[in-house]
Amino acid sequence: MRLFRLLYLTLILMLWLTEGLALDDAHFSAIKHLGQINGVALHCKALAETQRIKRALVLNLPKRRQLGDLFDAETNASFLRFIEESGTCPNPDLLRKQVDEAILQLEATFNRQ
Repeated sequence: MRLFRLLYLTLILMLWLTEGLALDDAHFSAIKHLGQINGVALHCKALAETQRIKRALVLNLPKRRQLGDLFDAETNASFLRFIEESGTCPNPDLLRKQVDEAILQLEATFNRQ
């Protein structure tokens, strides 16, 4: 399962490189971080937070399918990892703060000159 995820993410990165997007590790990290939080929010049924995350992605990311695919892959991996590790849902205030910080990181990364 982990090998499949690694291959999937590698494929996505290769597609970005071939399409000439000038993205770096900070861009990928910001997207993956939001995906990780989104997986937890989905499992914990924090739908308001998942909606905020999706809105931030739509407003800040270039309109490239591969970026959405990376986010979805990381969300799915996070969701499954949460189940495998029998994770405990964070309290709503902590989750909201994590989402706020991740959105600010995304905005700063994709809107820098």
